[in-house]
Amino acid sequence: MWPAADYAGLDPGIRFAVKVLHARGIETAQSCEGGPGHSYDRPTVDIIGRDDGAGGFAALAALTDYGLPVEDVSIIWPIDRHGYPVDRFWRITFRRAMPERAEEMPVFVWTAEAR
Repeated sequence: MWPAADYAGLDPGIRFAVKVLHARGIETAQSCEGGPGHSYDRPTVDIIGRDDGAGGFAALAALTDYGLPVEDVSIIWPIDRHGYPVDRFWRITFRRAMPERAEEMPVFVWTAEAR
């Protein structure tokens, strides 16, 4: 995760979701709480940095562990100026912004079972 002060620049309505993803080791590109005057109409986080094809599903698992209101998970294929798809990434959108959780810090507990 980033230092706590670095999260202050993120929109409050998406801040906790980004913290959850970072705590789970998932890299984000951009995020927005959505709505009038924002880049997206809905709360959105873009996921980058994983080449195994499962980044969006790992993000979904992390977010639902915290009961966050994920609306959809999609793969985005930007198209370059020549009409070719380039560097896909995952996009997570939420049913609503979550400003009431902006100051929470995620805690993950990992356990192992000996066999």
